[in-house]
Amino acid sequence: MEIPVSAWASELFGSEEKALIVRDRLGQGLVDMQANAQASHLEADVASTQVHGVVRYLGGYERVSAALKSIPGAELVKPNGFRFELVRVGNALLYPFCFSKKDSNVRTAKIQNVWSVIRELFAFAPPSQQADIFGEFEFDPSSVELRPNLAALPKDTRLVLVPFACNAAGLLKPYWGVAALANASGTLDWIIDPEPLPLPAAATLKHSIPQQKTDHPGFDEGEQPIVVLSPRPEADHKLKVTPTTEVPPTEPLANEDDEN
Repeated sequence: MEIPVSAWASELFGSEEKALIVRDRLGQGLVDMQANAQASHLEADVASTQVHGVVRYLGGYERVSAALKSIPGAELVKPNGFRFELVRVGNALLYPFCFSKKDSNVRTAKIQNVWSVIRELFAFAPPSQQADIFGEFEFDPSSVELRPNLAALPKDTRLVLVPFACNAAGLLKPYWGVAALANASGTLDWIIDPEPLPLPAAATLKHSIPQQKTDHPGFDEGEQPIVVLSPRPEADHKLKVTPTTEVPPTEPLANEDDEN
């Protein structure tokens, strides 16, 4: 049974049909991300989950972008100073991030590092409705100075967060929604409640290295080359001429030090 998309998603992406496509592609990209990360972890054959973490981090952007970029009207956006491309579809700029390695409540999700690019992204979010009781951070989206690639986006662009919980054992809880940045520690103020993303049953097939043919002999199993032997002239034997094993060097007709 198809789960209908919410009105906010239909409005941001331009239609209910496109919102459904984006939601399905997002789920597929995250499943592909996890499949690649798990495969890399198993291939590494190490106890540490660091390999999974690195591939998951990279894939959280690259697999999602690959899944979304072919949607009609989709635009790849690379914020200045950020190494990955994000995707804008309709009026929504999508930002995926892992908020936990455990089965956690998404409403407690935080941005781990509120650095300059993150602040620029949240310039496309609504202002926070929470008061910062410690007074350590007051974020006004309208006051952020955007660098060129983000400044070129239409003013009606809205940041849509795609938080997910994930570890080496599985992809736990992916969501999407709209939130404001509440304080410097990365606390989120959810303006539109995060909604679960439905996931496909399987990852898409990856490109693999073709199987090597095994019906050819190895380099040391082939036929030995036939070496043509030329007998020495009888006159050379009688005159005891030393056998020639190498071609004598050719004397150059000119030298580079010659004037002409």
